[in-house]
Amino acid sequence: MSDASHVFIVGLPRTGSTLTRAMVNRSPEVRMSGESRFLSEPTRLGLIQRPGFAEGFRRIGDIRTDVGLERVVDHIYALRGKGYWARLAGLVPRERFAATLGATDRSDRAFLDTAMELFADGRRLRGEKTPHHVHHVPTLLAWYPQARVIHTFRDPRAVYVSLRRKERPEKLTGFGRAARRLGTPFDLYAMANLIHRWRWMARLHRDYATRYPDRYLLLRFEDLVSDPAATAEQLASFLGISFDPAMLEQVVLNSSFAGGGKPAGIDAATVDRWRAHLGRREIGLFARFCGEDLAEFGYGG
Repeated sequence: MSDASHVFIVGLPRTGSTLTRAMVNRSPEVRMSGESRFLSEPTRLGLIQRPGFAEGFRRIGDIRTDVGLERVVDHIYALRGKGYWARLAGLVPRERFAATLGATDRSDRAFLDTAMELFADGRRLRGEKTPHHVHHVPTLLAWYPQARVIHTFRDPRAVYVSLRRKERPEKLTGFGRAARRLGTPFDLYAMANLIHRWRWMARLHRDYATRYPDRYLLLRFEDLVSDPAATAEQLASFLGISFDPAMLEQVVLNSSFAGGGKPAGIDAATVDRWRAHLGRREIGLFARFCGEDLAEFGYGG
């Protein structure tokens, strides 16, 4: 099996994707960018598809034409904020981005690859981390035949607690704030939504593990924080890179293992922290609807 050309980190939010990306990026051979959100995202129990940036760019202009490409590049370089595409515009001169993209076949595949290449800045292994791209693994592996996919996974009870605790009221829409004032009905909806999504992840894992045994890896958050050294070596082997002790030197802020708003290293205590935040009814609902899957992935009572 040849070494990887690209690496994608996918999975539910709050499953260790940020830590995994940080760990991999400590290798001198790798430079992964953040969340491109290039492809669509299923929302509302999978009933609605939120368009990705690829679709949005196509509405602005057809990059297969020079005029369309200029419109899209102008749009990207007018973006503000901390998003993926705005960061790219702040990192790479406009002329370089336009010339690099223009020299490709101007497909969606080439568009995303151009962005990853420019972010990688000469590193051999490029990639990005968009959790909901877990729904597009077949597309990504068709686009990049030597790519590897890391699917981060975690006990759904811990994911649920982490998502609720990390909510920022100032970022909620008016509808979101009103929904949360419903109290118990909203809590039940949020739990049902998470259970549905987590079980969906389990089904996707079974499919991908069968279809792509050499290019797909399930990485449990619990293994990542309980034995980071073994996990780092596993990741290095999977990606065809040399293990570097620097991969274990982690300080991550936007994470459930960074407590109290202060930077922290890898904390194995996060594995069972959810137990202090769920009542019997909530634990019972997870057991009822996820019981067999919990056992399959090593998540007992």
